[in-house]
Amino acid sequence: METRTSDILIVGAGQAGLSVSYFLSRNNRNHLVVDKGGIGNAWKQHRWDSFCLVTPNWTIRLPGKIYAGDDPDGFMPRDEFVAYLEEWARSFDAPVESGVEIRHLARHNGMFRAETRNGDVIAAKKVVVATATYQKPRIPDLAASLPAHITHIHAENYKNADQIGDGAALVVGSGQTGCQIVEDLLRAGRKVFLAVGSNGRLPRHYRGQDCLYWQEQMQFLERTPDMLATPGDRFKGDPHVSGRDRGTTIDLRSCAARGCVLTGRLASVSGNLARFKPDLADSLKMADDYAADFLMKVDTHIEAHGVDAPTETKASLRDQGILSVDGPGEEAIEAPVELDMDTQNIKTVIWATGFSFDFSWIEGLETDAAGYPVTHDGESSMENLYFCGLNWMRKRKSGIIYGVGEDAEIVASKLLEAV
Repeated sequence: METRTSDILIVGAGQAGLSVSYFLSRNNRNHLVVDKGGIGNAWKQHRWDSFCLVTPNWTIRLPGKIYAGDDPDGFMPRDEFVAYLEEWARSFDAPVESGVEIRHLARHNGMFRAETRNGDVIAAKKVVVATATYQKPRIPDLAASLPAHITHIHAENYKNADQIGDGAALVVGSGQTGCQIVEDLLRAGRKVFLAVGSNGRLPRHYRGQDCLYWQEQMQFLERTPDMLATPGDRFKGDPHVSGRDRGTTIDLRSCAARGCVLTGRLASVSGNLARFKPDLADSLKMADDYAADFLMKVDTHIEAHGVDAPTETKASLRDQGILSVDGPGEEAIEAPVELDMDTQNIKTVIWATGFSFDFSWIEGLETDAAGYPVTHDGESSMENLYFCGLNWMRKRKSGIIYGVGEDAEIVASKLLEAV
């Protein structure tokens, strides 16, 4: 067992950890960044091959690396964004060590003791946890009831249509990830079934601008946790939207028209039979209402501020998939409540059911009722323990590329206050 020391240990070499490292490096402060898979590991390992960022390039505002390319309204593909992170890390010689996974963190004799998977120890005066909000893939208990001949994987392990072999696929979960995987499979000519849940959807573009532009203009990204109706709203799934093909609107009715079979939520599995709740119409209406509310907010903002923006006709909104054929919630889709998976040739189930967070490896950490770290401007109640990159840590934008640099600068300033 090897023991070594560092003034500051940063756990995680994604955009959050690297952002903190940037400010420390600029101030010549000794520190170490560790990650079990290296720079941008989550992007490399847990996104599919055709994945593109769902936020436009102009939102890439990393400290010292604000996007300055010739396609600000484009959407960076996965591998290009990883290369972007790697180039940025090299520009300030970020002290990143790959292949180091921290399994346990605790205070010991006035220092932090970080134990790695291979048994080594890193002692540090201060620690920044930048492992993002979600670490553990969530798979429903009913997965255990699937027949042995049906393969099932979590969405984090999906790469492309060729990976799942012959046959149809059942995608469970219609959040941002599930819908994009369905889109990927449909483009590959695969038969797809989608068990739909309650998620909103956004138009990719509306009245001449990307939806993120309007969110920024309306200060949506500046909202703070105290503005939410309930603390649980911090963990709601993101609405349907895609960055593929320079940004596309995802409309489940359009997917159905292209051959995807929509169902309600998956309720049970018994042998070859999958049973679904009769709630598809409610879920589609919820998504439509979400989109309509967003359009109304944008229209109100434009009128209130005298913004020069093109108008949209109902026909153009239908053509873009922003409105359903006859208006929100008006087109009925027959949804099966039971499927014989063998008869339907379903050979793969993809769990697009999200992730849960797990900070149990940090001994003595104060968490709220949901098990989420209690922080103030990134500082925990445990002396010299900080966080960066958490969803809604300070603002709505805290957990996304657009806003992580702002939080990182605040955290770094605290780290630099005392030696």
